[in-house]
Amino acid sequence: MELLYLIASFAVIIALIWLKINIGVSIFVGSLVLAFLFGMSPSDAVMALYHSVVSWETIRLVLIIAFIMGMTSVFSQIGYLKDMEAAAGNLFPKAKYSLAMLPALIGLMPMPAGALVSAPMIDPVAGRLEMEPEEKTLVNYWFRHIWEHSWPMYQAIVIASAIVGISIREISTKMFPLTVLMTIIGYLMLIRPLPDDGGGEGDFRTGLKLLLKSTYPILVIILVSIVLGIDMVYGAFLGFLSALIPNLKRVSLKEVIAHALQPKIVFLLVSVMYFKYVLEVTGAVEALPKAMLAMNLPVILVLMVTPFVVGLMTGISFAYVGMTFPLLLPFFTSFDRVALAYLSGYMGMLFSPVHLCLVFSAEYYGAELRRVYLRLLVPALVLFLLGLLYIAVVL
Repeated sequence: MELLYLIASFAVIIALIWLKINIGVSIFVGSLVLAFLFGMSPSDAVMALYHSVVSWETIRLVLIIAFIMGMTSVFSQIGYLKDMEAAAGNLFPKAKYSLAMLPALIGLMPMPAGALVSAPMIDPVAGRLEMEPEEKTLVNYWFRHIWEHSWPMYQAIVIASAIVGISIREISTKMFPLTVLMTIIGYLMLIRPLPDDGGGEGDFRTGLKLLLKSTYPILVIILVSIVLGIDMVYGAFLGFLSALIPNLKRVSLKEVIAHALQPKIVFLLVSVMYFKYVLEVTGAVEALPKAMLAMNLPVILVLMVTPFVVGLMTGISFAYVGMTFPLLLPFFTSFDRVALAYLSGYMGMLFSPVHLCLVFSAEYYGAELRRVYLRLLVPALVLFLLGLLYIAVVL
């Protein structure tokens, strides 16, 4: 019964999004449905909302996103976005290649809603190529996530290593072909069909200088949070300050604050965290793997479906690893099974309507999430099928 409740609440979210209801509202309503189906009273649901809103996890996420949004506002006002465009033009004479390079660069930095950082970077080039909002969203979203299969900075890789007892180096090395595969698919299906937009000789040295000049606040975040290992909220704060303070007299603080604290964005974040909190307090996600195992399904099916559904429900890679891998551990008799579970969870995460990178990219470009899903379906299916082939033949 718990599994049916879980599916029903998620179906409500998907249906509302499909009906073009605001994403934040859709997730919030789905959270309430989940809470009531699992027996929470109205007062319990309200208290759950209160606890999720005042939790450090939610406040931390809102602060990180606010600092990033504020930083992009500074970038826009002082012309850094134009510098990024010029840098991309010099580094890549065919401008369309920068549409892949910039999100991939940001993807090296594990952070909530990282696609929100790269979205304004590629917007000028995407606009010049007359790309539709859904195309922009998909390109930004796709290349932002090419590293999550193998980049050892991602929490999912670290957690998988700890649970399964395989070194991070081995996991990263064996999973890296999936990163290459995703890059090639993205190029062939998303970048190559775009017009070349002329193209010139370019100047690599000039392009590199412009890129460093216009992205140094992002490098500050990488230094603080990735290299030094300090919490991302402090890295995002210092990155924001490093952009704001030198340009304090050139920007409108009112505009920066308004852009950083958009009510619609804050509500979306609260809705996502409320959904996550309800999943935890009701034990809904933990019920899923147990129900799958109780059905006595074929092991391969359990390894695929369980991480996929948890990835779909949470939109977070370390969530599907952390929640399902301990229960699936007895079935991990060889690395190919580990890779299968990881890839399946990744596919669920990629399609999750609560995945912040997806919803924020769509929100930024004004894209219809329904149309983004339709465009995502084919390249994602190709990635999954070729990934299965690699796992079956090579691993």
